[in-house]
Amino acid sequence: MATLYRKYRSLRFDDVIGQEPIVTTLTNQIKLNRINHAYLFTGSRGVGKTTCARIFARAVNCEHPQNGSPCGECAACKALAADNVDIIEMDAASNNGVDDARDIREKVKYLPVSCRYKVYIIDEVHMLTGGAFNALLKTIEEPPEHVIFILATTEPQKLPQTILSRCIRFDFKLIKTDILAAHIARVYDAEGIKYTKEAAEEIARLGDGSVRDALSVADMLASAADVITPEVVLALTGAGESSEVARLFDFTCARDLAGMLNAVDGFAKSGKSMAAVAGQLTDYARNVLVVKSVGREKAVGGGLVNTDRASAEHLAASAEKFSMQCIAGVLENLAATESGLRYSVNPRVYLETALVKLICGEKSRDDLIKRITALENNSVASTEQKKNKVENTSGVPKQGQSVKSAAATDEPETEFAERAVGVVYDEPEPPPEYGDGFSSSDFGGTGGGYAVSSRRNDSAPSGASKAQTSARKQSDVPNSVQTKAETALRNRDTAASAAHAAGVNSADEGEFMHKSAVKLEGLELFGKIVSYLRKKNTPAAARARELLSRGVAVKERDDAMAFVAPDDCYLSVTDPAVIAEYNAALESAGVKKRARAEQTKEDILAEDVIRAKELFGKDGVRVG
Repeated sequence: MATLYRKYRSLRFDDVIGQEPIVTTLTNQIKLNRINHAYLFTGSRGVGKTTCARIFARAVNCEHPQNGSPCGECAACKALAADNVDIIEMDAASNNGVDDARDIREKVKYLPVSCRYKVYIIDEVHMLTGGAFNALLKTIEEPPEHVIFILATTEPQKLPQTILSRCIRFDFKLIKTDILAAHIARVYDAEGIKYTKEAAEEIARLGDGSVRDALSVADMLASAADVITPEVVLALTGAGESSEVARLFDFTCARDLAGMLNAVDGFAKSGKSMAAVAGQLTDYARNVLVVKSVGREKAVGGGLVNTDRASAEHLAASAEKFSMQCIAGVLENLAATESGLRYSVNPRVYLETALVKLICGEKSRDDLIKRITALENNSVASTEQKKNKVENTSGVPKQGQSVKSAAATDEPETEFAERAVGVVYDEPEPPPEYGDGFSSSDFGGTGGGYAVSSRRNDSAPSGASKAQTSARKQSDVPNSVQTKAETALRNRDTAASAAHAAGVNSADEGEFMHKSAVKLEGLELFGKIVSYLRKKNTPAAARARELLSRGVAVKERDDAMAFVAPDDCYLSVTDPAVIAEYNAALESAGVKKRARAEQTKEDILAEDVIRAKELFGKDGVRVG
């Protein structure tokens, strides 16, 4: 007795399932007598390539075709019902040499014996050698009028382009599960086998889009029980082991080494192929990814996941337990593992090693992510603490509090002393030279000190006024503060000299402030910018340098270097030519971040001026 897939092979185009567009095209060619000389049928196994080739070979020779299909009654159809010399089927897997191709080339010149056309059906044509393809090129391109070639393959990518360009190509698709289930039901009804609708659906799912595979499973189950039920299908086909595959996947995603090794051991003891286990695990991971992405109803009900009823529950549970990133990582590694198993001499060890590497690698990755997160949290906390400290230790004395007590209680002594020295002098000495150096003239004019004033002040005090101011300063500032200021100034000069000797290697680090900043990094960056603009000696560079003297501050942001401008010069700073000069200056200083203009109503220097006026009075402090 023939197997079901041979017994119920379609003999007419009307019986072919799931390939309606291809069937329509082929039948129309026969009706309109537009027969081509070469066809290429591609697609997965068991989807009807060879069946359609045989039907087409009989239909083109039929004397009275019915709706594009052979009638089965004429002399040609009866002659072709059995083996016939006019329809030659060749398996290219076993006849793939150049001699076989030359034999075809020699025989095509002979006319058919009893039919209109001599049809060559070459199955698995991708197995032909390069020499065989070359030998057939001219014959396939220009065969005799009485010859038709039908090439069938599951791997069209292996065919030379010279062959592909000479054929009309038809791509056969996988059959949908519901169409397969209906076909299996018709076969069981014809055979008198009792079954349930759910059992037919389970068999169709196991067929995975292939009619031949589905009918092979149905043939195996035909004698399994009086009534074929889903439980019989799962028990006999081993599909119920999807729960074990689900356990192995869950152990892998959960980083459970012991559970994973026990699961693999269970498969090995039951005689399962490790390559098959890896394939099932890859399919399961893919299905979990789909369920996680679109939900169980759309994935299972919508046909995105082809799975049996038992494993659908496991898919939903796994998708709920694990993250998308974890599932995708497992799937990516399993794909490479499945490929390597084909060439492994010890598949079990290879699979176990691959899964151990996957688990340990994901553990290390999780640890690294946790460490980075902890560092980020600590950095944010440190920044907040620093911000709160700056706000709480601004150096501005509360009402009724003296300068000395404010300095002692609200800020470190060194920082207070540095600011005291920096703000009370109207005409301080220019900062030490960094790199090629810069002077007070670099900031837009000779008048106005770099420590406090943010704007050019043409009404600079005279020498006598300077002396009076200096004397008043010496009397107003407490002796302890003055001593601390002098010490801090010496320490700053020492640090500046060391930085000058070592070179500026951290220009893109730290908080870069305006020229009033006493921090070394801020002075270095600002000096580099001004020196570059002075050397550039172009109108745009002169404009950019002049704007810096009008209160433009430089502050580091997460994504840019901000040139913070007061209202009266903000639009000037936004000029593309000015921004381009600032970018060039930053690049020359080794700063990777780009310049960006920002507007502020309260400039950084305004805060310094307010503090200085509250600490030392209006004398000696100029507001630009």
